[in-house]
Amino acid sequence: MAQKSSAERLKKANLSATKHRVTVLNILMEAGRPLSHLEIQDKLEGTKIDRVTLYRILTLLKEASLIHQVQGNDGVWRFCSHDDESDHCPGGHPHFLCESCGKMICLTNARMQHVQVPDGFAVTHKQMLILGICDSCCQKAEKIKDENISREKRIKTAPYVNLNL
Repeated sequence: MAQKSSAERLKKANLSATKHRVTVLNILMEAGRPLSHLEIQDKLEGTKIDRVTLYRILTLLKEASLIHQVQGNDGVWRFCSHDDESDHCPGGHPHFLCESCGKMICLTNARMQHVQVPDGFAVTHKQMLILGICDSCCQKAEKIKDENISREKRIKTAPYVNLNL
């Protein structure tokens, strides 16, 4: 089934499809991964949506079950659109959080383990967060490492210059 447009999803949730709501929901649908408030703000550059309006829209979209939020160990909430048939992050999968840049992605190919809780307890939600360094940051770190090794070689092989004249 094809993904509905942002306007259609808002109308189905009995919300007005305002320009700002459509814009924010489009950003989340196109991202395909959880985005922080700041990441969304960056994508809204040039629009008239300020941070308070964005916060209100995100809260409204969450209450309407059009998006869900995931909190990283850095305390930052990230927001993600999910498919039309689900009111929460689908599939019971963990999330990966880059400790360098803060990028979060859904690990949809991994499954979260079932946890048996004691009788009388009720699970309301679960979250597994995998911490590490994303591919982009790993590549940057490798490039810096290579540049530093090259720099060290240049320093070691540079001719000695006596500055005590």
